[in-house]
Amino acid sequence: MIVIDTIRLALRALLRNRMRTFLTMLGIIIGISSVIIMMSLGSSLTSVMSDTFSSLGTNSISVSSKWERDGGYWRRLHEMDLADLDALTEGCTRISAISPVAYTSMPLVFGNNSHSGTIEGGNASYLGLNGMSLEYGAMFDSLDVASYAKVCVIGPTVAGKLFTDGENPVGQTIRCGDVPVTVIGVLQHREKKFGYDFDDRIIMPYTTAMKRLTGETSFDEIKIACADPADNDYTVAEIRNILRTIHGLGPDDPDDIDIEVQSETVEQLGEILSIVVLVLSIIAGISLLVGGIGIMNIMYVTVTERTREIGLRKAIGARRSNIMLQFLTESVVLSLTGGLLGILFGLAVYAIASALVEQLPFVLNGGAVAISFLVCTAIGVFFGWYPARKAAALDPIQALRYE
Repeated sequence: MIVIDTIRLALRALLRNRMRTFLTMLGIIIGISSVIIMMSLGSSLTSVMSDTFSSLGTNSISVSSKWERDGGYWRRLHEMDLADLDALTEGCTRISAISPVAYTSMPLVFGNNSHSGTIEGGNASYLGLNGMSLEYGAMFDSLDVASYAKVCVIGPTVAGKLFTDGENPVGQTIRCGDVPVTVIGVLQHREKKFGYDFDDRIIMPYTTAMKRLTGETSFDEIKIACADPADNDYTVAEIRNILRTIHGLGPDDPDDIDIEVQSETVEQLGEILSIVVLVLSIIAGISLLVGGIGIMNIMYVTVTERTREIGLRKAIGARRSNIMLQFLTESVVLSLTGGLLGILFGLAVYAIASALVEQLPFVLNGGAVAISFLVCTAIGVFFGWYPARKAAALDPIQALRYE
């Protein structure tokens, strides 16, 4: 009952001057809402990033050539070719799939419609390695790869750009540059992430892309997947040893290839994002310090204004602890009320932003809310303690004489 009565008295005292109370809480409101927005935004971006990379296959390993600057130009230290592909296929003992990758871009034409699309060359394992699947139709197979078959699988965006009259893309022939290619399948739709359209692609056998379209003899990269992600480190070591051996590199020679593990990339990006969000939250939290100083200032004013009241309460038997508890409660109530309003305002702004930005999901960060309550309580106690102590230390006789 004593605590409830003390809280009731604190609320009554604060409501005597509503505008002053609100202005005092404003710093806390702004600070807490800023922290909530920053931490919630970090949760959203982490969720989007995790979903994006998970859809690409977090157990995939990408092997590509290192680049070096040669005069005013960049050049590859090693051209990835069939010898590298064969060596990795035969030498890696714990992989479930492997595919070379060749990228190019050229005009795609069907009838009077055209579209500039990204062409990706791979083998029959390419879809699984990249977390893709077919909506309908079929994927090309190893025989198509061996025979340089003029077949392809297209994304829904390409299908929508080329087949505007409702035609079934499967079985239709489109032109990639000057080469006619038959569509045998359409990819399942995937949502855009960070503005990137996963559906704007055309996939064909890497042999077709390299021999019939570009004339290249080297790959842009080789993608590998382990059946068990726990084998990633072992496989990376195997890849490095195999390629260093066939490239004739000595023990002291630097690698001429880059090996990137998708899961490690996700972890690194997550760590970077966490640091950025933490720094932004700290910057936003500076206003909490300003708000705390505002609470201390107003509590000093309150003690001065209510000096005679303090003297009267002491004269009729109130102890120092009672006076201190009252003013400390007022400070905590002031801080917590501002914190609650800040949390509600921050979540409202975040919800509106999430509704307006399609790629920003609403992820409620319970930790941010809990931390905000704890911080508000700490601010109320820390910045209210000294004014409360000053009020409790007043001499009752001097306080009653105060004008």
